[in-house]
Amino acid sequence: MSCPVCGSKQFYVKDQDDEYESHDFELVKGQVVFEEGSLQDEALDVDTDTETFCNKCAWHGKLQEITP
Repeated sequence: MSCPVCGSKQFYVKDQDDEYESHDFELVKGQVVFEEGSLQDEALDVDTDTETFCNKCAWHGKLQEITP
């Protein structure tokens, strides 16, 4: 449940409506937990096929690649 390249647990997804806006999250026990102060109240559609980006390195891929 970490980045396959650098081991980070900090990731982000791009907003579906605005690709220049991103939402940071951490994987905690396989669950997506958005950062405090992020748009947690809005329903972000994050599932196993969501394109996910590592905050520490250049890795990106589907969420299913880093979750059990």
